[in-house]
Amino acid sequence: MINAEILREYDIRGIYQKSLKLEDVQNIAKKISNIIINNNTPKIIIGHDGRLSSLEIKNKLIDTFRRHGVDVVDISLIPTPVSYYATKKLDIPNLIMITGSHNPKEYNGLKIIINNKPFFGEKIKSLNDLDDASLSPTLGQLIFKDVVNPYTMEIISQFKNLDNLKIVWDPGNGAIAPIIHKIINSINGTNVILNRSIDGNFPNHHPDPTIKKNIIQISNYIKEKQFDLGIAFDGDGDRIGILDNKGELIYSDIIFLILSLDLLKEKKDLVAIADVKCSKILFDTLKNNGVDIHMSKTGHSLIKEMISSKNADIAGEMSGHIFYNYKYYGYDDAIYASLKLIKILNNTEKTLNELTSIYMKSSSTPEIKLYCDEKIKFSLLDKIVEDIPKHYDIGANLITIDGVRLETKNFWFLLRASNTQNCIVFRLEHFVKEKFKEELIKLISILEPYSLDIKELTSFNQTI
Repeated sequence: MINAEILREYDIRGIYQKSLKLEDVQNIAKKISNIIINNNTPKIIIGHDGRLSSLEIKNKLIDTFRRHGVDVVDISLIPTPVSYYATKKLDIPNLIMITGSHNPKEYNGLKIIINNKPFFGEKIKSLNDLDDASLSPTLGQLIFKDVVNPYTMEIISQFKNLDNLKIVWDPGNGAIAPIIHKIINSINGTNVILNRSIDGNFPNHHPDPTIKKNIIQISNYIKEKQFDLGIAFDGDGDRIGILDNKGELIYSDIIFLILSLDLLKEKKDLVAIADVKCSKILFDTLKNNGVDIHMSKTGHSLIKEMISSKNADIAGEMSGHIFYNYKYYGYDDAIYASLKLIKILNNTEKTLNELTSIYMKSSSTPEIKLYCDEKIKFSLLDKIVEDIPKHYDIGANLITIDGVRLETKNFWFLLRASNTQNCIVFRLEHFVKEKFKEELIKLISILEPYSLDIKELTSFNQTI
């Protein structure tokens, strides 16, 4: 049996050798083998990030798949977007990418594609209900493929002569560093890479660019060296954190707004998707510019499914996932998105701070994590969702596609259960700045009685 705790909404994630053991990895491979053999596609791509446990997990997957007659294409150590690229270029519809993404170093996990579609939700959660594949008398083949060079060449061919900017890049000792090095040698300009060696201990800072303590180093560099832009990545390279010319982190929903408005110049009937954590400014601005904008649940797999159903051109998450489907492949690629932003800045005389400041019309929190026991997370959220309307006027708009997003004329806030961590995610945005702290204190008082660790929220309150 696979430990049910690691079977998350849109991938498989756990602490290696505690909640995620090699026995779980083996059992997952047996189930997936059965699925793809029954689909008549007994071949799978496997890639991995630079975490300390990734190689051991990869070797267990390869051995198990081959014993069940599945051919394995090993694409080695790569960022997640390149693994998605491999499914397109190698014409193999099945993939496992081994990565703990932005989680702490002791975590690892599996992102899965089956038959060219994200494998998530009930498909993941019901893996234990499936039969294992039978052992095969014939060992599956093991093939090694390089997809880094084709990917890099294709990216470079689309972005040339970006030579007007001073940019500092921070891969955070994650898997994306070698590709960044190749790209900056081609786009020109002044480029510096921090923390460029791949190191699963993440010795300089944890690679989650949405958390301010992780971007202090790159922020200071921008301010001291007077650079135009900073670009930070998570551990597997599918999320970006953008810092402006003042060294300030720009929330990813505002970056997504800038990218969407730029794409609108090329694609007049633009269809866009943003997740439930994103600013109301984003939704209202795109709507007012004639964009067909849709709100989605949070999660890369869920957004990819919605991109397909809505035939969307672009999509984005507050967490820094940005998906280009127009003239690209529709998956979340932090390198591609960052180069799109560089191109915008390269072709304007405005700084990034000047471009984004016109949309800074509110006071807002970042994505704040309220930690709790994983086993009660969803039931706890249900109680909070039931309680929240009692504290607000009947006229408030309740959006319950993912947790609860309560909207009024002057503010909105969100509470939703994370599908990757043992926490409930909180965000508040207020359009009357002098009322922001008052509303925040009210929400703290509402949440205090629950079994939540709200230190991150109270600490934020103390800084404003």
